[in-house]
Amino acid sequence: MEYIQFIVTIIIILVIFYIANIQNKKQQTELKKMQSEIKKDDKVITYSGLSGIVSEVMEDRVILKVYPNMTEVSIEKWAIAGLDDREIDEPKKEEK
Repeated sequence: MEYIQFIVTIIIILVIFYIANIQNKKQQTELKKMQSEIKKDDKVITYSGLSGIVSEVMEDRVILKVYPNMTEVSIEKWAIAGLDDREIDEPKKEEK
C-alpha cells in the first residue's frame, strides 16, 4: 500500500512538471516569434526598461529611438521584452 502511494505521488509530481514545462515552452516560442517579426516604427520595451520606437531592423539587432530625446541606441533583438502599447506624451519644449 505504501508503494502505491509513493508511485502515485511521483506520477502527480511528474505531471505538474510536464504541464509547467509545456507552458514555459509556449511562452518562449511566442516571444521568439514576436522578436523575429519586429518591424520599423514598432513601439517596444526592453528587459532593462528602455522603451522607444524601432527605427531600423537588422539581422540580430535593432536601432531604437529612446524616449524622451529620441536618442538612437543599438540593441540585440533578444533584449526586447515585448511591444509597448502605452501612450507616451511628447516632451514639452522649454520656452525662455
